[in-house]
Amino acid sequence: MGWFLSSKKKKKPRRRASLEEPRPWDPKRTLAGLKMLGVFALAVGLVIGWRYSERYLLDYAKERQSTPITADMIELINAPAWMSENIRVQVRDTAAENIAADPMDGKSLRQTAEVLRNDPWVKDVIQVARRSGGRVLVYANYRQPVAVVQGFDGYRLIDAEGVCLPGVYPQPQVDAMGLVIVTGVASAPPAVPGEVWPGVDVQAGLSLVKLLAHEPYMDKIHSFDVGHRDERGRLRLVLHTADGTVRWGLPPGQENAIEPEAQIKLGWLRQLAQRDAALSSGGRIIDIYGPAPAIRQP
Repeated sequence: MGWFLSSKKKKKPRRRASLEEPRPWDPKRTLAGLKMLGVFALAVGLVIGWRYSERYLLDYAKERQSTPITADMIELINAPAWMSENIRVQVRDTAAENIAADPMDGKSLRQTAEVLRNDPWVKDVIQVARRSGGRVLVYANYRQPVAVVQGFDGYRLIDAEGVCLPGVYPQPQVDAMGLVIVTGVASAPPAVPGEVWPGVDVQAGLSLVKLLAHEPYMDKIHSFDVGHRDERGRLRLVLHTADGTVRWGLPPGQENAIEPEAQIKLGWLRQLAQRDAALSSGGRIIDIYGPAPAIRQP
């Protein structure tokens, strides 16, 4: 009856004493671990030493070799023969203003290349590189003047794409250049050099300049007049020689069966130049936009 007054507790089993004996010291394993630790410490030391050495070398090069860049240290490697000394100086000055004195500063070289690309005389920049002695080499392509446009305030140079180049030139200087003159342009030049001259007349004049560029009588043509229109407002090109006129007609490529093609006109002009080397001497007017050349004396 007093079963509830007593209880039988189960005895917990005693934990068995570990039967494993401690491993004996292994000299080989210890040596291998020490070797690995030594290699790791050596690697860490080399990295830290290299970082400090690199910083020291950079500081040394910066202090010992930093040289302010001047224009006479800039070399325009492939500058064309036509480029005047004034233009060369201008491009070199632009480069020198943007290159850092620190020879390890590659960022300034890239910035200089970008600045030069925006220079009106520069068509494209291939590379700007440093050399020993502080020399800086500029590899670039440049815009070559092919004609002069007569404006309201003087004459301006343009390249084969119609890009307006820097400078306004007086008549005597233009005569000394030996370039053809495009006259009768209706639109004003672009606001800043380096942009294409607006309007269709400059491009029309350039198309005829390119077509006649290698003709033997090209030096007899003094100007390409783009200031004429017909009754329908179409542009009519006129060539002026020393004392005569050649009325070409519609710009090359725009004949549209209205006039003979440009190559036919070109052949007629060659024949006329063989008979009259000066082209239209004596004030004659030659029309080559009809079915056949027409010559009249005013």
